[in-house]
Amino acid sequence: MAAEEAKVSVFDRSVLYGESLFETLKVVDQAPCLWERHLARFTSSAAALGLPLEPGVVEQGVRRLLEAEGPACGVLRMQLTGGTQPGGRGLLAPFSRQPRFIASVSSTAPLDPTFYVEGVAVIVASDLARPLPRHKSGSYLASVEGKRRAEAAGAFECLFARGEELLEGAFSNLFLVTEAGLRRVPIGSALEGVTMGTVVEEAAGLGLAAEETPVSVADARIGGLLLTGSLIGVLPVSTLDGAQLLSTTQMAQSLMDRLRLREEASVREWRESSGRPLG
Repeated sequence: MAAEEAKVSVFDRSVLYGESLFETLKVVDQAPCLWERHLARFTSSAAALGLPLEPGVVEQGVRRLLEAEGPACGVLRMQLTGGTQPGGRGLLAPFSRQPRFIASVSSTAPLDPTFYVEGVAVIVASDLARPLPRHKSGSYLASVEGKRRAEAAGAFECLFARGEELLEGAFSNLFLVTEAGLRRVPIGSALEGVTMGTVVEEAAGLGLAAEETPVSVADARIGGLLLTGSLIGVLPVSTLDGAQLLSTTQMAQSLMDRLRLREEASVREWRESSGRPLG
């Protein structure tokens, strides 16, 4: 339907309490990248939070949408709301609620290619963190504020920290680059990103282990950082709070090349699976 016709009740729990989940996927030539991984995370989080979701119905809707409106380069956003709250009050979800699935797609321009060569600037915020970091929830105020601070500082991204321990970016995951390889934040402290998981696998193919261990701000200052995300791929970080970091451009380019191949393979799988019965 047209955007102006799409409605959500003011008593939907996504509006009242921020109870919702979402996924953001890169779209190439009317097909989503890494679809199976995104759907698996979406389904897993819905089950963990008690939100009914039928993966087959989701895929059918997304296929219809992309066939009708899919751009050559764009973004697909899927969201599952908590459903209407009768009377507009009560933290406990009623048994009779009906969560609403929403999918929208829009065209976007590719990220500035100089970012992948020169790197991007990031800042740190120790007073921001997402609730329930294991899930990509619609309770996104911390990320909105982080992005606002980053733009105010002339930076690309804002990294959340718990004391001196780095967690994740407002809209990205992070890797610390060391002489031994890569280090990533322990799962549970940050969202287990789809792109991050794919990069871990591709790093292994390059002989680089990705150790799961806490990453401190001090570690980052003497090492290097990479950012990963569905829409940014793999980005090197040039500065942290204005201080120059070790260059990670070469590693970022190697991992980005391998990530693109995975994305291309997932697009082919999406097209080849068209018309097959959905599980």
